[in-house]
Amino acid sequence: MLNQNFRKMKKLSFIYILVCVGFMANAQLQHEDFNAASLPDGWSATNAANGHSWMFGYKNNLKGSGIQNPASFQSGGVVFNDYNAGDFNHNVVSLTSPSINLEEKNVVEASIEITYNLRSFANDGSFKVNVWDGVVWQNILNTSDDSGLKDSGEHTTTVLDVTQFINSNFKVQFVYDDESSLTWGVGIDDYKLIGVEASTVEGLESIGFRYFPNPVVNGELTLQSSEEISSINVYNSIGQRIMFKESLNLESKLNMEHLASGAYVVKVNIGDNTGIFKVIKQ
Repeated sequence: MLNQNFRKMKKLSFIYILVCVGFMANAQLQHEDFNAASLPDGWSATNAANGHSWMFGYKNNLKGSGIQNPASFQSGGVVFNDYNAGDFNHNVVSLTSPSINLEEKNVVEASIEITYNLRSFANDGSFKVNVWDGVVWQNILNTSDDSGLKDSGEHTTTVLDVTQFINSNFKVQFVYDDESSLTWGVGIDDYKLIGVEASTVEGLESIGFRYFPNPVVNGELTLQSSEEISSINVYNSIGQRIMFKESLNLESKLNMEHLASGAYVVKVNIGDNTGIFKVIKQ
């Protein structure tokens, strides 16, 4: 009877941990829809040599995108109309986001999602996306391809992995270059910076322990520490141990692909230190 009560208390304690221990999901770190009719807070912009500027909150049809079914930003976007910026001037304009400290936020994976519409003319006109790596600008997109066929009404949405450029002063720059020709221009409808934030465990911060992603979306949980991880235990919601792994590395990857979707408790031993945290398996 005593042993049964002890087992019940043990299971209840794990259920309590499941309820109380929090988790962090993928985070949207920056978002700008350019719907407002002015330069967003924290952003900076350059104009053409003759002073022609970006138009914010633009909802009209995009020049060069067609007659029967032209593209437009129904809720507003930011547009540089090269056609109205003067004949055969060399126009190079840019938009730069506010900087963000991704290291302070403990971001371990990051990507950019951007919806834009480029309308070149006779293969002239390019759209570039650069990111600041902490020292110099790095180009991650350079295109002169139109966004969809004319009269399609379509934009282009692309996702760009920027994990390798994570730093304490991360920022994004959009650049349009008409290449000294008369072109239509470019429009941007939506920009998002999305990151996976590693979570820390109380009592293990001093040895640099962290884990990600949470929720576990691709079946693999990564655990990292500045000291060797001794062992890892995984328990289900009723306190049963369902996984065990011994690891003498600073990083360990836990394959949870075979587990059903739901909440699990992970117990990690690092030397004389023990940490317990909850993860969600999707």
